[in-house]
Amino acid sequence: MYQKIPADIKPTKILAKISYANAFDADFYLLLRERRSPSLYSMQDAALEVESNISAAETLRGKSDRRRVKEDTPDSCAYSKPSKNY
Repeated sequence: MYQKIPADIKPTKILAKISYANAFDADFYLLLRERRSPSLYSMQDAALEVESNISAAETLRGKSDRRRVKEDTPDSCAYSKPSKNY
C-alpha cells in the first residue's frame, strides 16, 4: 500500500511507521512498538499478531471472569426456604 502513494506526497518510511502505530489505542501502540519492526510491512504483520494475542487474552480473561462468578454464586439449595412437612 505504501508503494501506491504518489511520490510527491509520500511520507518517509520512518514517518509512515510512526503514523501507522499512532493509529491504534495506547495499549496496542505500546505492544506494537515493542516489536521494533524494521519496516512498515513487518510492522503490519506484527499488528496482526498483536491483535490476535490481545483477542486471545480477552477471551481467556472472559472465561476466567465467568468461572469466578460461577464459583462466587451460592448454590440455590443453600438459600431455599425449608419445606413445611404437614
